[in-house]
Amino acid sequence: MNKGLLILIFVILLSSNVLALGITPGRSNFDYSSGTQKEVEFSVINSEKKDSNMVVLVQGELNASISVSEVSFQMSASESEKKLKYILNMPVGLSPGLHTAEVVVIQLPGKSETSEAFIGSAIGVTTQIHVFVPYPGKYVEADLNVIGSDSDGEVTFVIPVMSRGELGIKNVKAKIDIYGPLNKKIESVDTDEFSLESQERRELVATWKSDVDPGPYRAVATVIYDENTAKVEKNFNLGVALLELEEIEVNDFSLGEIAKFELLVENKWSQTIAGAYAQMLIYNNDGEVIADFKSATYDIPPLEKALVIAFWDTAGVRKGTYASSVFLKYSQESVQKDFQLEVSDNQINVVGLGYVISKGGKSSGGDNSLTIILVTAIVMLVIINLIWFLVLRKKLAKKR
Repeated sequence: MNKGLLILIFVILLSSNVLALGITPGRSNFDYSSGTQKEVEFSVINSEKKDSNMVVLVQGELNASISVSEVSFQMSASESEKKLKYILNMPVGLSPGLHTAEVVVIQLPGKSETSEAFIGSAIGVTTQIHVFVPYPGKYVEADLNVIGSDSDGEVTFVIPVMSRGELGIKNVKAKIDIYGPLNKKIESVDTDEFSLESQERRELVATWKSDVDPGPYRAVATVIYDENTAKVEKNFNLGVALLELEEIEVNDFSLGEIAKFELLVENKWSQTIAGAYAQMLIYNNDGEVIADFKSATYDIPPLEKALVIAFWDTAGVRKGTYASSVFLKYSQESVQKDFQLEVSDNQINVVGLGYVISKGGKSSGGDNSLTIILVTAIVMLVIINLIWFLVLRKKLAKKR
């Protein structure tokens, strides 16, 4: 096959829709045995059920040791699958560790009926070949997975360990050191322990009660197997980076002028959240945006509160009630809070947050007139109950 055509096939392969073609198995694993031969059958699945021209390529480190039964073939619409074979001749003298290759089956695009040009994209699928060469003596491959934290604040560490040596391992265990955002070790936990036969895989498990602030952490696991050690580590997060809107205030407000919104925002994360800002949207009765304004950006220190300032030019705004939204934006996050603004000549009542924003003063717990009405109603209820009590007492006295 022309070299230029091969390059073209691999380029257009990257943008293909592989759902039209399948292959099984996806991978075959082999333990190394120098000089031996392995014959493997695999199937190409014609998912799209159409006439196709196929080519078969071998790539990867072990490509020179693999031969395929067919380098090209055709599939008709009536064929649901095609069975092929490859032969792997184990090379002599492979070094310890993993060695790989791939058999790639490519469905070529169809030809135009009026020219030699190809129409459409090539589609490719791959079956992988993995050959593991044992390490001399004892050897462990390890990984680290972090699960949690759950609702009880418990983090689970899972360490898959695979014995890749020629010899079995009498005892394997791990110690996990946990480091905080400032790279200071805050705790250590130990896993369970067990033995491993050569080429056996098991999982070490440890749990940690994470009574710490939300934020980024790092776990470093030292796997101890007989007289040897191996290290793996993983960065993980507890909780989420979160900003929370607590209060809104406006001082010296007059309708028609520029209103200065002061948003009290708390950083509940254990690291600084950089580049945070607030965006406010205000809507009319038809749901149309009549104001869209943003604050400057702020770097909010960890576990602290900060004032975020935004300005609304109320020129031409009429008194009334407006649906509003605030978006606290940072990194790829956006926290939304919806409420209503009751705008009058010299105050803005925020309905939904429970704060009153008035001219020349700080936020209060609610509208004063509403408070007076509630107090009056309570007093009247007390008086009515007292009158009923006295009337009932007088009637009972007459009966006696």
